[in-house]
Amino acid sequence: MNSEILISGDQTQSWWINTALKYLPEEIMRDEGRNLVIVGVGDFGGCRLPKQYREREIILLSEWIFPPPGHSEEEESGKCFIITLLHEIAHAVNKHKSPSLDKLSTDENRDQENEADNIAIDWYNSHVRSLDNDYLTSLEVSTFRELVERFGKLCGAIEKYKWDWHQKGST
Repeated sequence: MNSEILISGDQTQSWWINTALKYLPEEIMRDEGRNLVIVGVGDFGGCRLPKQYREREIILLSEWIFPPPGHSEEEESGKCFIITLLHEIAHAVNKHKSPSLDKLSTDENRDQENEADNIAIDWYNSHVRSLDNDYLTSLEVSTFRELVERFGKLCGAIEKYKWDWHQKGST
């Protein structure tokens, strides 16, 4: 299904990315897939993006956005990852501008974010409705935003712990 999309990441990251791509409408995959590169940056400090990547829309995914080992798409962490990736794809498909590079106003940025949220939730809910899975249910945009906020706080705490531990270890 995603033969046109370039994916880079470790085995687990690639699995999650491919799982999320199943939620995209077929016409988006067909019409936009060749323009996308999705990179799970893992836990390395940096990487070089080859020329064939730079000619496409590039989506970089931090290691903390991926669900923990053993989690599934039915769990909150899986739903949050899937919808977040769909949200970023919605930005790419709709050719949204960069808030900082294109100097968007707060209102313009908020409008783009709301549009990407709504599109991502529509794609997610359409796929969920097509399945016979009692553990996957449709979500409202507000529920997705609550998930992102909750996981963002958790991940921020984890990153602070890692930083504090690193600082103590280097003194």
